[in-house]
Amino acid sequence: MNNVMQGKKRELSLAIAIALTGVSLSANVHAQQEGSAVAAPQIEEIMVMGRLRDASRSIIMERVEQPFAAEVIGIEQISRAGDSDVAMALRRVTGLSLVEGKYIYVRGLGERYSSATLNGAEIPSPELSRNVIPLDYIPASILESVKVHKAYSVDQPAAFGGGNVDIRTSGTPDGLVFDVSVGTGWNSENSGKGLRNLGDQGGLPSGILEALNKYQGNIQPSNIARFEFPGSRIPTPAQQLEAQRINRDLMLSLNRDVDIKQPTSISPDMSGSVTLGNAFDINNDLSVGVLANAAIGTSYSNSDQFEQDFNNPEETFREIQRTFTNESVTGALNLSLNYQDRHTISTNTYLLQDDEDQASIVEGYNPDFQQPSGRQRRTQVSNLEKRELFVNQVIGEHSFTMSDLDFLTVPTFLDVIDDIDLRWFYSDATATSEVPNSSSVQSLNLRNPQTDELISTSVNLGSSAQFAFLDLEDDVESWGYQFDAHFDLGFTRGTVSGGYTYSEKSRQYYGYTANIVVGPTGREGFPSDVFSDQSLADLGNGFSLNMGSNFGTESYIAGETKMASFGSVDAYFYDNWRVTAGLRWEDFTRGILPLDLLDYSGTSLNATIQDLEQPGTTAVLLGDDFYPAAALTYMRDGLFGTDNFQVRLGYGKTVVRPDLREYADIQFLDPELNNRVQGNPNLSFSEIDHIDLRSEAFFDNGDNLTVSLFYKDISRPIERVQRPGPQDATLLSFENAEAGEIYGIEFEGLKNIGRGFFVSGNLVLSDSELTFDASSSQTSLSRRLTGHSEYVVNAQLGFDSDNGQHSASLLYNVFGDRIYFGGRNQTPDAFEDPFHSLDLTYTYYPTDRISVRLRAQNLLDENREFYQNDVKIIDVATGSRIRLDLQWKL
Repeated sequence: MNNVMQGKKRELSLAIAIALTGVSLSANVHAQQEGSAVAAPQIEEIMVMGRLRDASRSIIMERVEQPFAAEVIGIEQISRAGDSDVAMALRRVTGLSLVEGKYIYVRGLGERYSSATLNGAEIPSPELSRNVIPLDYIPASILESVKVHKAYSVDQPAAFGGGNVDIRTSGTPDGLVFDVSVGTGWNSENSGKGLRNLGDQGGLPSGILEALNKYQGNIQPSNIARFEFPGSRIPTPAQQLEAQRINRDLMLSLNRDVDIKQPTSISPDMSGSVTLGNAFDINNDLSVGVLANAAIGTSYSNSDQFEQDFNNPEETFREIQRTFTNESVTGALNLSLNYQDRHTISTNTYLLQDDEDQASIVEGYNPDFQQPSGRQRRTQVSNLEKRELFVNQVIGEHSFTMSDLDFLTVPTFLDVIDDIDLRWFYSDATATSEVPNSSSVQSLNLRNPQTDELISTSVNLGSSAQFAFLDLEDDVESWGYQFDAHFDLGFTRGTVSGGYTYSEKSRQYYGYTANIVVGPTGREGFPSDVFSDQSLADLGNGFSLNMGSNFGTESYIAGETKMASFGSVDAYFYDNWRVTAGLRWEDFTRGILPLDLLDYSGTSLNATIQDLEQPGTTAVLLGDDFYPAAALTYMRDGLFGTDNFQVRLGYGKTVVRPDLREYADIQFLDPELNNRVQGNPNLSFSEIDHIDLRSEAFFDNGDNLTVSLFYKDISRPIERVQRPGPQDATLLSFENAEAGEIYGIEFEGLKNIGRGFFVSGNLVLSDSELTFDASSSQTSLSRRLTGHSEYVVNAQLGFDSDNGQHSASLLYNVFGDRIYFGGRNQTPDAFEDPFHSLDLTYTYYPTDRISVRLRAQNLLDENREFYQNDVKIIDVATGSRIRLDLQWKL
């Protein structure tokens, strides 16, 4: 094992050495301040709506003051809707739709066209199958607000497609804060029973790791005999038997308690959180603040799935029973030091853990397992994924007047500067994902074709039992600064800004798969019988153990660096006009090395290193360019009876790069829909030109109306497409199309309709088109972009009682059908059908310190459905979910 790990470290150093770039992170870092407001019913005679509007006013003002289009949602709005995490909250933002309950599509562009930052800093993803962090991973309990940049500005990363989501966490409070909440919930799909989750089974046994080192990556009996008896050209029967015994002992070291056939009871969801914070004055100038949050939660859900093959739906289909158990832990600690309210240094530390245990039974038919004959294919899968994100941040915000800088020699032309704001940050984040056990056993069921009664079951011949062990670690270290110099020239006033960001990222992804090869005898019964200690003690049954994945190379290491410099001018003229223009330079390099952990000879690694020396190598991806942004805004208070009215025209040029999993030449399993995915090292960058026109009207009573037009021209967009794969499974990959464009109109508004009721909502109508080269195997050489919906609707009917004790919201969301993947060779494209979601949230405030919230989600109980033409290829049960939460605030 030591030799293996030393090799890994050398390879990682090589990958990082390849990547000599920097990351451009938004230097617009925010240290949020959270008050300790206690809401008493008698004060709330102006209604909870008043509370919501007061909290929203600062949010609206931030949105109004943005030179580029952005949406901001605050914690009051998130809490009102009953959203428990960032993903659920963003589902209600104009132009955004939620995919798989965790990934955000902005203006019809998939998750690769979106990015997420935490307080302005890049964070890695603990998700094995995605390079972007799942937004359901960030709990609402640590939030202050979420800002969605829908138009590019030069202080943001140049890797900008549909938008950038900046998650802004709670800062230290101004006074004492203490609250406790507990909750419980239930999913309609659970029905009190589910499959048994197997839990942590200890990871890859140390004995197998030692054997891999000793036998140089090959633990089959024939190779064991070669190492154990080096003097024998042909092993004797006794030597062969000894090698077989050693191999069988390695097999016995695996945890083979993998039966999940018996249903088990499902408990209700449970959650709890505690928040405590305060501020302390050291003297008249200096104060410190602290805020701590801890939360735990456990949830259970059944999510059964039905699949059938488009080409042969009558013969090739399968039913999947699935049970998920999720256990989460959140820890947050925020500290701040404030001097004269002009200089603040704060630290943010977050620990987010989420363990997902999945058990599934797949039963179905294909041309080799035909229903009329009673031969049914059965696969049982268990998978535990332990994910963790640990973040440390230090953020500084400073405000200087020119008198503060008297000790410096300042040129006279700088006399027009009134003051200077300086923001800087340092962030160190690590995401890990460990699969200590993932087992898959394939069996043959014999059923009565007339009654479907199970007659017998047996484990398949050959390599029919796989035990996978995976480890992922992403490390991202970044830092940067931004200064804003405010000037006044008389005829114009504004801000000159500039900054620099740098980041480096390393990824280690290691996977081992142990396979039990089943012989012709002793395979009858369920896996617990076939792989019992007693059964494996029989050396005559022909079982053996080997290493290697059916997916081929599954390990890799990567290094990535990005650095950027940017500058901009934001100027006001005649009180009605605002001009903003800037330029960003960003340099990017990435190195990826696929690894064969079983190749102890170094042949594959040497071949990769030689490939690095060749022109046009796919192991290195690099590029640098300039990315401009400009906006022209017309503003006028009182126009059309508004409190504030403005029209903004913006332009930007950005780039979208393939993520690590899309680019690495490996194959992996996307656990959400159980599809295999193959990376493509021949992918290239996508460049995007953006044009936005937005008109916003805000009224003094809180009503508002926004209308936006947008257009994006994309060169070489990256698309998810189908590839030739197994007869009973879908294999997906990625391909650059020639060109693409997306355009549309957005409407958003809020209206108070009286008697405590208000309505709000948004509507997006858009279209897109992309074209493939005539040589492409795609069925549709011209079609919409993957993931794009022609319409997205969000609507809310809200109510607040006059006495402030009752608050309710009815929320509706629907997106139009969207392409799931592009078909190939006359196979039609696959579409996900519209999903109608109706949620209800009711909150009761019996006292000024206690609130009781009831949430009912997906009341329509719709399933996710995917079609190719009129054939339903996937049907996923989601269920309705009910939650009850009780909160007490000091």
